[in-house]
Order: sequence, then C-alpha cells, then structure tokens
Amino acid sequence: MILDTEFLGKLVEQDPAAKRKAGELDATGVPTRVPAMVTWELYYAVSNAPEPKRHTLRDGYEKLLQSFPVVEMDARLARKAGALRGRHARSDSLSNLDGADSMVAAAGLTLDEPVVSNDEDFEDVDGLPVETY
Repeated sequence: MILDTEFLGKLVEQDPAAKRKAGELDATGVPTRVPAMVTWELYYAVSNAPEPKRHTLRDGYEKLLQSFPVVEMDARLARKAGALRGRHARSDSLSNLDGADSMVAAAGLTLDEPVVSNDEDFEDVDGLPVETY
C-alpha cells in the first residue's frame, strides 16, 4: 500500500476513520510505504503551519515516517509521474494531478499497489486502485 500525504495528515490529526484504516492495514500485515515526495509535502505543510503548531506536526510526522519504508523517487518514477501529470493537465475530463499526487500515483502504478487516500484526484488515474477510509 502506498500512503498518501492526505492519509498521513489525518493520522497525525487523530482522525478516527484514518486510525481505523491504519489498524486494518496493521492487522493484515500488508506492506505499506511512503513515497519520498509525500515526505516533501508533509514538511512543506510543517513549514507553513503557524508557529505553535509546527513542533507538534513535525513530531507527529517524524514518528509516523519512522514506521514506513520510503519509495525513493528515481528516473523511472519521475518519467511515469511526468507523463501522468501531463496527460491529466491536457484532459478536459480528468482531475488535475499536481506534482506530488502524480508521484504518489506513479509509485502505486509502478509497484502495483493501491494508494490509501481520500483525495478524489486519484480516482481518475487509469489502473490505480485507491483505498479510501
């Protein structure tokens, strides 16, 4: 399973549905991974958070990120993500995938693993299974 930024953010916020999904994933023992681009997005959010919240977010994300292996961004994933983003940008009917979402989708497609997220943008990616919570 590929874990998206949206899901990890909800876990840090202690969202009950996200916590239930995390418990299900733990119980099944299915491998879970975090794309490097998700780490980038999380720390971008930390740097933009109001000062009192930054430390709490950073600590929460650090704790979570220690639990998961990282899907490194390599040339193969970068090419796939760029192609996905371009295809979606040209389309009048597909959702817009930003750079981070296109990397997350590329990781899921390349590793043949679902993405865990409630972000509806992933629903339009051909061949990408999405697990919501």
